[in-house]
Amino acid sequence: MILIVEVGHWLFMDRHAADMADVPTILVEKDQTGARSFTPMRTLFQLKKWTAARRFIPLLSCDETAYKAYEVFHVDALPSYALLQGGRVLLERNERDVEYEAALAQVDATSDEAVVAFAVRYLQDKLGNDVILAANGTVPGVTYVPNDVYVDGDVVKTGQQLFAWANEKERGSAT
Repeated sequence: MILIVEVGHWLFMDRHAADMADVPTILVEKDQTGARSFTPMRTLFQLKKWTAARRFIPLLSCDETAYKAYEVFHVDALPSYALLQGGRVLLERNERDVEYEAALAQVDATSDEAVVAFAVRYLQDKLGNDVILAANGTVPGVTYVPNDVYVDGDVVKTGQQLFAWANEKERGSAT
């Protein structure tokens, strides 16, 4: 099983939320304006585990330049793949996958939902593994993490529940 996670909504929080959190947090994104995004330490440990096992793909709305600001994905938890621009760009080991871009152009996916659906199918075929999406919204034909895992406005709880569910699923005891 491979998780594609919309990290901006599911796992990362801004400075204010990090300051208010009752758990230790760590910086994950820093740009020229300073610290931008944080995640709980427990979430970082799970990110490291899942990326090391090649089972985690971040889904972000940013471009490649902004992606470089996510220190977590270049230092602590380097993913084999990353989906940028809402799935319009696939990085493999931080290099653009031109085959993906050509395949995406062939299907003429114009809506955000169609792009994400294509990305999930493409990665499922390429990696030969089930791909499960943790993202807000609905994309027909895509397998999602259960709705009750996401807690709106609570990145700490969402991250804990996401990785607890995923670890159980890996062991074969979650639905």
